[in-house]
Amino acid sequence: MDDTENELLTVERELLGENIVILKMSGELDLATVHLLSGQLKSVAEGDREAVIIDATQVGFMDSTGLHALVEGKRQIHEAGKRIFLVPSNQVRRVLELVFPDRLFADRLDDIEQAIEAAT
Repeated sequence: MDDTENELLTVERELLGENIVILKMSGELDLATVHLLSGQLKSVAEGDREAVIIDATQVGFMDSTGLHALVEGKRQIHEAGKRIFLVPSNQVRRVLELVFPDRLFADRLDDIEQAIEAAT
């Protein structure tokens, strides 16, 4: 795999049972790739699932546009009456803690198993 493939963001959608969507992200969440996450979060907000888990454990970089997409997605999902859980990588956690020291995502968990348990 070359370096350009490592930099691209991928967002895979996995359905867990009848009520949960897991969005698995890997790569870099920035201006060039943020539309991939934004589109998925909007789709979840408009869909019939009750909760979304964002698995960002494989995101190696996130800029301000990625942060904005998470904030906007959280707003859309909450306004739709759904729950959102975030499992961040160290990089994503660091950005969130620097910008939002009071925890923007109350349901920011350490691993995907915790998120699944919290969402069910």
